[in-house]
Amino acid sequence: MTDVRIERLLGLISEISKYCTHTGNKVGKKLLQKIIYLLQRKGLNLGYNFSIHYYGPYSSQLEYDVYRLEIHGLVNVENNGYTHKITPAQNIVDNLKLAEVMEDKNRDLIKKLCSFSARDLELIATVDYIINQMRINKIDEENQKVVIEKVIKLKGNKYSEQQIMEAITFLKQQEFINGVDKIKKGKLQPLSK
Repeated sequence: MTDVRIERLLGLISEISKYCTHTGNKVGKKLLQKIIYLLQRKGLNLGYNFSIHYYGPYSSQLEYDVYRLEIHGLVNVENNGYTHKITPAQNIVDNLKLAEVMEDKNRDLIKKLCSFSARDLELIATVDYIINQMRINKIDEENQKVVIEKVIKLKGNKYSEQQIMEAITFLKQQEFINGVDKIKKGKLQPLSK
């Protein structure tokens, strides 16, 4: 396989696996989809197109590329009922030239994203997707209410208003969106339950 996108994806899976191992999270399909979506939104273009899905932004192209990596023995995908665990094949990890692909800002973002559960990332990515689709450039009180309403309409009662506001705050802190208020940049916490 000589596809550059596939090679970059393999490097990202390795990097994401490394950081998720430190936080106790496993890299499943949902978590991977959301992290790749958010990395692309921050400028790491892998060429995946995302549309909204039941669990938030989803790319069938990304799903297919993970499948291709699995078929070629470059990643292992363990099916555990409703969840999957994706890990790079051990013999591949040492040969990756990820440094050429990754900038420090992307590594830092991956570390932060790996501290969240797949459920939290589903919310963060969904909120970002809605804001992006609505072409909202700044989150003021009025726009925040609209975003909260759209998320609740899409997700039902899966997330509270407080959790949605925390996702918006995270997106502001990471400069996915602009806020009209000054956001204190502090330690990130998982979204409230």
